[in-house]
Amino acid sequence: MMEATVQNEARLEEARVLVELGELTQAEAEVAAILEESADDLDTLRLFSKIKHMRGQLSLALACYAQLQARGTNPGESARLHLESMLRMAQDPERGAGEFLAVGQRLVQKPAAYLALEEAFRMYVARRPHEARAVCRRAAARYRERDPEVYRLSVLADAWISELSGDLEAACAALEQLGRERGFEADLDRVTTLVGLYELIGTRDKLEAAVNICRFLERSFGPRFVAGRLALLERRLGREAEARRYEERHLAAYRRWMHRPTFTEVVRVAARRLLPLERLRSMSFVEGEMPESVTPDERAIARTLVGDVAEAGRILASNVEVLDFKCRANLATLMEGESDRAVWLCLQALRSDPGDPHLAGWLLDVQARSPRKDIAEVLRERPIASRVLAELEIAVKTAPADARVWRRLATFFGLQPGGREQQIQFDDRAVALELAAQDRARVSGKVLAAAVYRFFGRPCGLIHEVWATREMPPVGQAGGTLRRDDILGAVTDELKDSVRNTFLAVREYARAKFPHRTRDILDYNYCYKVTKEDEPSSGVSAGIPTGLAFLSLFLQQPVAADMVSTGTLVADAHDVLTVGPVGDIEPKVDAAFHRNLTTIVVPRGNQSQLEQSALVPRAITREIVRFVSDFDEAVRLAFGEPPFN
Repeated sequence: MMEATVQNEARLEEARVLVELGELTQAEAEVAAILEESADDLDTLRLFSKIKHMRGQLSLALACYAQLQARGTNPGESARLHLESMLRMAQDPERGAGEFLAVGQRLVQKPAAYLALEEAFRMYVARRPHEARAVCRRAAARYRERDPEVYRLSVLADAWISELSGDLEAACAALEQLGRERGFEADLDRVTTLVGLYELIGTRDKLEAAVNICRFLERSFGPRFVAGRLALLERRLGREAEARRYEERHLAAYRRWMHRPTFTEVVRVAARRLLPLERLRSMSFVEGEMPESVTPDERAIARTLVGDVAEAGRILASNVEVLDFKCRANLATLMEGESDRAVWLCLQALRSDPGDPHLAGWLLDVQARSPRKDIAEVLRERPIASRVLAELEIAVKTAPADARVWRRLATFFGLQPGGREQQIQFDDRAVALELAAQDRARVSGKVLAAAVYRFFGRPCGLIHEVWATREMPPVGQAGGTLRRDDILGAVTDELKDSVRNTFLAVREYARAKFPHRTRDILDYNYCYKVTKEDEPSSGVSAGIPTGLAFLSLFLQQPVAADMVSTGTLVADAHDVLTVGPVGDIEPKVDAAFHRNLTTIVVPRGNQSQLEQSALVPRAITREIVRFVSDFDEAVRLAFGEPPFN
């Protein structure tokens, strides 16, 4: 059992590195294999969700996220999520009113205690907070001895309504009184709520109390949940060194949660399989030192990744009999390129492990560029050829749109007796896929947008696409318009109005700023599409991505595929568009980092919120977030400076 766990950890480690390199097909195959053997492995399921998110398979990504949410929440979140659902039902009486709840095809009667708490939230929505709190206190008194869980939830509801009403001291008093009762001293929902209240009150004694609670949570659950908040608390208390220490712990835990590999993991993986070391060297890591107990292979790889290729070469030369063939081949491909020695080492490694797709792929790529007799001879050997072909067939099934795989298949069959016909066929397929990929890269009007979906009341950041297209109007009809019926996808009436307003504003902006590129702007009618259709999209936070999508289409200039944006647009004049802040900015930045994007464009009005975020580390904000005050700045980020000729 222990051996299987260690093996799965090594496979998951390799999958993380492959995802970081953008090799999603191989990573997904590895992760899917682990899930088949261990479906309850939540860490692997989270990585699977990340891969689906990066691929744009949003329905599957959200299905994974829903499974993860159903299997557990963060410490101290369960009661708040329950109470938030009651508040939303009170705000939307058509969905939540009544004594029964729809569960599948059945109606289930709600417990009487929960009906009482729902009544309290209806009173709060009706602006009667004192009566709402009285209902909570009566429910707490009624169930104090009969049902400890309902009693606890009633007290938490009383405290939350007090907080929402601005009476922070009353909220603290209710929770502190609950903590003096047996069984509730270390209740996670109680203490995490208290931390937020103490932060809002902000006196030194309250901040110190919040620090003590967070340190207790850190000891119990690790740094991921509280290190960011501890950094903020320590900074408010003037303890800068402690704040920096917690920021470092927060960053490391956050990157781990997002399945970004550490330096040590990359070195271990590169020491046991062929990877593009030049690309690995371009990665950014929180740490750059290896543990003391490492193999010669790992030490050589580590020195290479930090730029000390000469030292790696010395290790390689002095440990020829110790270093693994794959490690030696890996280093040789970086230091010597496609030299005879590098090819020979890769061939020896392939002989020892003909099922390694990286080795076979590298050799086939070399053969395609400059045919070599030694590669051809090895790949004609029956045992090796059969294994290589099996791996290529698996790669084709998992990534049929990857031109590299078809090119390698063509090269492989070109080496086999009687394989000329298949070689031509696969070469044609590779050419067609390469041309299609080039066309997609030049497509205008497609932009990534940051959005938020909610599961059990908890916001989940998600990156999806918005599309703007155009077509010639029927003969005799004027162009230059976007009809409501041509705004497609699951969108609310509010969003349709927002999209039409943005279209008109950006159309005039483009004509004023770039008249030489928009002479034909009124010759077409336009269409707008929001992807992710299983939940209605609403709000105006898609103003920047929508504006960039239309501008990209007007100018026939594509937007970078690794940039996402969010923000409202306000038309101050025909050539002046300002940017306004949006809600849920933290989960949106979270989603951008989760998808491994390099840039997220965010309104400057959200800057202070992100700088004080306990969720997103400040180092991540500095790395990927770009703040803008107006549409001009967003255009320069999307298209370059100057944007175009």
